[in-house]
Parts: sequence; structure tokens; C-alpha cells
Amino acid sequence: MLNFWVMVGVCLLMVVLYETEVLLPLEQFDNPQLEFFLQVVMEFASIIVIPVALKLFSIPSVRRRLLEHKGSALITWGTARIQMLCVPMTIDTFLYYQTMWPGFGYLGIILLLCLFFVYPSMGRCMDETTESSKKD
Repeated sequence: MLNFWVMVGVCLLMVVLYETEVLLPLEQFDNPQLEFFLQVVMEFASIIVIPVALKLFSIPSVRRRLLEHKGSALITWGTARIQMLCVPMTIDTFLYYQTMWPGFGYLGIILLLCLFFVYPSMGRCMDETTESSKKD
């Protein structure tokens, strides 16, 4: 859970520092070809990462490991799941303030909203490491 809040805190700190102009955009991001390339890469990354992170624990091999190894598997896969969303969110936040292209801001907000669906609460952790009687 600390991992979750640290990454959200880093993004919020970045927003505060850029909005108060403590940090300023770099000149390297004035290149239109680089900006377009980064836009395409981050859009594809977000399109791929969001469904994978949301459905990660439904993948049979991951689910089997969660049921067999419980705590250790949950830490490993839970951290991977959170990082799948947090790393692109942090990069999008940085790129938004470097390029001021609204798309990076929107991608960051979408990834932030997706984090609420994988928030590692105690109840969710218990549900994900026990076998349910219902079929998905």
C-alpha cells in the first residue's frame, strides 16, 4: 500500500512544483517529432496497460499463484499491478508539464482513476487470495 501512495504523492508533488513554477519545462521537448513520438508511445502504453492491470488477477496462472502462495504472490503481483498504472501516470504527468499537450494530462487522469479499481484494501487482498465459489 505504501507503494501506491508514494507514486500518487510523487505525481501530486510534481503538479505542485510545476504549477508554482519551481520546476520549469526543458528545452529538449520543443522538438515536434519527439513530442509526436512520445504521444504515440504513451497512448499505446496506456491502452495496453489499463486492461492488463485491471484483469491481471483473472489470468489463470496468476490466479493459481495467488491461491497457492497467498501473501508472497500477492505482494509480487499486487506491486506489479500498481506499478503498471503508476509508472505511466508519472511519465504522463512529467510529459504534460514538459510539452503542455492536454492528451498527456488526460492519460494521467485516466490512469489515476484506474488506480481506484486496484486499490490494495485489506478486504480486496483477502478476496484475491481465497478461492471463490462463483464462476467469473
